[in-house]
Amino acid sequence: MTEVIPGPQHFACCLADGSAIDLPPFFSRFLRRADGLTQLSPEGGTVLIERTRRQSQSQYLLYARIGHVTQPRESENGAGFFVRAEVPKSDLSAVLLSGEAIRRYFYLLDADKRPISLYGLLRASELATPADLRVAWRIRQLELGLYPADAAERARAERAFNILAHSELRGCYDALRRDEDAPPLFPYGGCGSILVEGHLSDKGEAFFANRILAYKPELVSRRVSLLLRQCEFFADRAICRDPRRKLEISLDPGLFPGIDWDLTWNQWKHWLRNRIKVDATFVQTGKYRLRNGEWTLRTWFTALPSQLRVTLPEGIAADVERARAIHALLGDHAEVVGKIRAEIEKQTVEHVQIQDWFDRLGVSSHLKPQHVTWRPDYEPYYFERLRRRCATWFLFRGEYLFAWANVLISEIPQPGHATYVFAKPEDIHLFMDRYCRATREDVRRNRDNVAADLGFVGRVARGGKKERWLNDVLKLAGEKADYMEVFD
Repeated sequence: MTEVIPGPQHFACCLADGSAIDLPPFFSRFLRRADGLTQLSPEGGTVLIERTRRQSQSQYLLYARIGHVTQPRESENGAGFFVRAEVPKSDLSAVLLSGEAIRRYFYLLDADKRPISLYGLLRASELATPADLRVAWRIRQLELGLYPADAAERARAERAFNILAHSELRGCYDALRRDEDAPPLFPYGGCGSILVEGHLSDKGEAFFANRILAYKPELVSRRVSLLLRQCEFFADRAICRDPRRKLEISLDPGLFPGIDWDLTWNQWKHWLRNRIKVDATFVQTGKYRLRNGEWTLRTWFTALPSQLRVTLPEGIAADVERARAIHALLGDHAEVVGKIRAEIEKQTVEHVQIQDWFDRLGVSSHLKPQHVTWRPDYEPYYFERLRRRCATWFLFRGEYLFAWANVLISEIPQPGHATYVFAKPEDIHLFMDRYCRATREDVRRNRDNVAADLGFVGRVARGGKKERWLNDVLKLAGEKADYMEVFD
């Protein structure tokens, strides 16, 4: 290496042969002018550094952009645990990180020293709940402020919180403190830039790292809106997963002032309507899954606890009480609801008839006719958009049938189902009798000419964009979309 050229987002190493390598800024403080650099990938993402020493063997450093990091494995020679980090687009296949290197760098556990614990960095108790840890982290942020002199301490405190606020990583850390031979996890699964010290394998296909000098994960900041009912509630945290966007967010009670949940929320959470807005910084992680005889990497994005900001909607407390009330009402009137469900299995029942039964029994207004057959994974958006334009609607098994001005629509507001549109029947009772004796597959395949008899117009499959689904339904119905209705 002959020259270092600094830049705002990276720095360039100008080599003796005239070529240059762009590297991240954090890398520069570890380089010396006499170091020999060798590119191990065409894009410069993997660089081997050889540092010559006067009276000892050369020292080797490796900078690499790593991908997925495996779970800890025990070495065949009994030398402890190691993890394998993939190195994409490189002549080097993997970086093998020793368990001791992970213990020292991420968990601050050094066999030769007794440094302050991660709990000590946050000044938190070892028995602290996730909410207590967040309070401790916020206090440390205020104490350390934004002064440059405190940057290193602030980074250590943030790393401590991101490990302790993650239940699996906290369990790993506590186990490592009790037993130095416990397997250490690589936090959040890799995907970032790493600088390590070690040596190349004999064939040069892998790098054995016994020390981590620096690690910088790849971060993505996003603002997302999540349905509260998609969360899984535990005693001390809630886990929200969005399979479509491949997001996972762990929320502690400290982010929900005034809202106290418990395990019973999972029984009635599907009645919740509210969304929460989350500002988060995500790191990429993943796991290999065996599908059709092949191992494939399934990637996810996990939110860092230290960068979470949650905005709660107005009326969330009322929404919680409403959902809890519906669950209780269905239990209180289980016998009546059971009889209605049995009737709906045989024939269509108009919603006004069910409401009349509820009124005669003096049932609370929280309990609505659609709740009789509503399922946890039903999506209210589809039901509400179709109900807004109907003159009346019916229940039949798991379906809702809406009578519009020009068409009759059958809807199962559940992932994987389509919306079926029929021409408006002259005799709706005759239509319902014929419809109850057919299936959706009969209609789709026109068995016994049932599609023609029912006046089947077409079906609308649901994709990722709800407004497109609504526009397609309105087009089949011969109606125009209202701007506010589509984008509400």
